[in-house]
Amino acid sequence: MEGKNNKTLFIGIAAVVVVVVAVMVGLLVGKGKTDETGGDNSETSQNESGFKASELANVDVTIEYGDYDSMWTLSKAIQNGEMTGKVVKIDGLVSHPGSLYSVIQRSEDSTKGIGTQFIVEGEYEYPEDEDHIVITGKVVEKEPLYFVIKTLPEFIEVKED
Repeated sequence: MEGKNNKTLFIGIAAVVVVVVAVMVGLLVGKGKTDETGGDNSETSQNESGFKASELANVDVTIEYGDYDSMWTLSKAIQNGEMTGKVVKIDGLVSHPGSLYSVIQRSEDSTKGIGTQFIVEGEYEYPEDEDHIVITGKVVEKEPLYFVIKTLPEFIEVKED
């Protein structure tokens, strides 16, 4: 019986490996596809996401600088998928551990911080860590069950404190 369980486990692992390899090959092949003119369409399809400045005109939620509790509530709602498609405006700080950028609020005693990742569509030089910014963006699903604030360069203002 133990040999049969090992054989089943081996087959299961092999199937997972085959699926992972197939997904990776699909991603690599898709990245190299070209449009009818022979150009790479990976950037075109990203820009064809339909994201426009006009979508950021009507703000649904505004968070003022230093409002940790409201940011905590908003961040939890975003990560629970409750804010998808909503436009948020946040006056906060930049945090970027590694290559991810977030807009955050700190607690009054600065022992805690909470925030949400943001991404900027198009060419943009991201602000420095701890810069004070005002960002307006739309909550989108970046990956399945992973939500971020998506914006355009003209909707981020770096404040001089």
